[in-house]
Amino acid sequence: MPHPIVRTYLSLSAFYASDARRRTSRERDLGLFWRSRQGPTFRAAWVEATREVYLFQHALGAPGGGTVHLLAPELGAGELDRRLAGWRDVCGSPGSFEWLLARMGGGDPIPPLPRFRRSRGRVARFGGPAGAAA
Repeated sequence: MPHPIVRTYLSLSAFYASDARRRTSRERDLGLFWRSRQGPTFRAAWVEATREVYLFQHALGAPGGGTVHLLAPELGAGELDRRLAGWRDVCGSPGSFEWLLARMGGGDPIPPLPRFRRSRGRVARFGGPAGAAA
């Protein structure tokens, strides 16, 4: 499976400047907190005019923001929906970034780690496989 990251830009400004269509295009938000198993988090979006999906790495206090990773392939809205079906249930979990990369690369997704939330002194598990014990 080819790696889905085809180009990296040093900033969001550089990403938009490299193709004028990006500056005026509508974008579809694909999640604000895709979490890597190693720690970084990313925002994902689809640019309608160019049919591109990009990942914006949240900066750690750096001026001008973080890097932008352009993913391949270019996708129409229907194919994007098919590949990323269920993303809202995955985004935010540790390993969700790797899930997204696998889906964009056309492979089977790596299951993310389950999310946990404290509730009245107990830990509730969210995002695990259907039928899994809480």
